[in-house]
Amino acid sequence: MKLPSFVKLPGHKKFTIAPRYYDPIKEEIMERTEMIKREISGEENFGIRAHKITFDRRSSPGPNTSGLQIVIALILGLGLLGWLYFGNSILHVFWLIIPVYLFLKFKKKGARR
Repeated sequence: MKLPSFVKLPGHKKFTIAPRYYDPIKEEIMERTEMIKREISGEENFGIRAHKITFDRRSSPGPNTSGLQIVIALILGLGLLGWLYFGNSILHVFWLIIPVYLFLKFKKKGARR
């Protein structure tokens, strides 16, 4: 059984490879036709292929969890200081504020759909 945690660890990623069929004869024919087209069009470097290497990330970065951890630590710290200063009445205030916050949060998500 996994215990709840404030730290989000990345999950495992599966290795996927898309197999492709390689036909050397077809590849050679395509290279020859490209070379002939370049010779006809007048390009000088017809024997050299230009390859473009890109290092773009395909996945978008996730939400900033460090900011959320700071907010949670701040709320817990203020709650502890409030409990030490005001006593149990601060806990009653949290019991009133948290449901209102959750209601407003889920109401906004429902309105976007």
